[in-house]
Amino acid sequence: MECVLASGVRSWGHGRALVVGLLLAGGLLIGGTAYFAGRDGSTKVMTGPNPSHMELTTAAAPEPTAQVMPTSAPATGIGTESTTSIPEPTTGRIETRTAAVHPNAVGSPKTIAPATPTETVKSASGPSSNKPSEGDNMDTMFRASAKEACPGNPVDFTVEHMPEDGIYLWNFGDGSFSNKPNPQHTFTKPGSYQVMLSMSSAGAGTIRNKPSSDMIVIHDAPMAKFNVAPQNYKGQIPSVHFENRSLGAKSYRWDLGDGTVSTLAHPDHVYKAKGVYQVELIVTNEIGCVDRKIKEVRVENDFNLGAPASFSPNKDGKDDTFMPEALLDLTAKFQLAVYDPSGTLVYNTSDPTHPWCGKVKNQGPVCTTGDYVWVVDIESGSQASETFTGKVKLLP
Repeated sequence: MECVLASGVRSWGHGRALVVGLLLAGGLLIGGTAYFAGRDGSTKVMTGPNPSHMELTTAAAPEPTAQVMPTSAPATGIGTESTTSIPEPTTGRIETRTAAVHPNAVGSPKTIAPATPTETVKSASGPSSNKPSEGDNMDTMFRASAKEACPGNPVDFTVEHMPEDGIYLWNFGDGSFSNKPNPQHTFTKPGSYQVMLSMSSAGAGTIRNKPSSDMIVIHDAPMAKFNVAPQNYKGQIPSVHFENRSLGAKSYRWDLGDGTVSTLAHPDHVYKAKGVYQVELIVTNEIGCVDRKIKEVRVENDFNLGAPASFSPNKDGKDDTFMPEALLDLTAKFQLAVYDPSGTLVYNTSDPTHPWCGKVKNQGPVCTTGDYVWVVDIESGSQASETFTGKVKLLP
């Protein structure tokens, strides 16, 4: 009895090993057929009534390797079975194929027949888009506020049809750059400049260069320059002469610092009060370009023609008359006028040898004591006339 049982167990073991070997061979046959079908594109279709179809999608995979996958053991719990699976070779593409499977061929190999792809071939790295960005769809351009300018005048640049999140780099052609969307630039030297805008939409990764359609022309500017020369000569009112040394200028404007303005090329000016004055010369050329120069003029003393502060017409031989001292030697013409406290003219003369003696028109009784206003107008040739004024006290 024991021999019979032992013989039966050995027979079962040999039979089970045979079954396992057959299953292993079948798995290798299926995998090998699928592998070569995928490589050479040959078609093997199962014959039989009413074949059914199913969709099978394969994706990129690593190089083929044999993997042994354990399966459930038989109900007896004796021994193990294995199935060999050989995956599809790497194609790097996603394709859709149709497999024809015979429903009655149970246990027979399933053969994949290549079919026309039903989807657009896509990159394994994912979808890509060739849709242009918003900035590419528009005709991006920029404008300058001026095609011609003078050195020192700012020029504004404005971009049209560019997204708010765009990236900009301006090259103004003079060695200056800016990354602002709408910059303002000042050209300091004359010349012709080609402005270039390099731009890109955010995330686009494409940089486009846009040159200006016209050259920016910066004209030559004049150069303001002058010298200051004090004039102290006998018979003349002390003054300051401004010698204009400007280049390329057509017109001039002087601000002499005490409220006086002149458009002469070489003006003379009399400063009546001591102090420091800021003198500015602004010059303009034919195109309209300007330049300016500022200098200080220092006046050490007040100048009121040397007029006395008071006089007493008492005939004692001391300060009996009134006449500003500078008028005695003045070669230029002048006019002296004296007004009483009410503003009435009491005396006037253009002769330095006829001073005021304290009377109305130098006739009759002496005027009432008090403060009188005097005014002197002096002609100065080609220059504007100079006016001096002050007060003199009439004493008994």
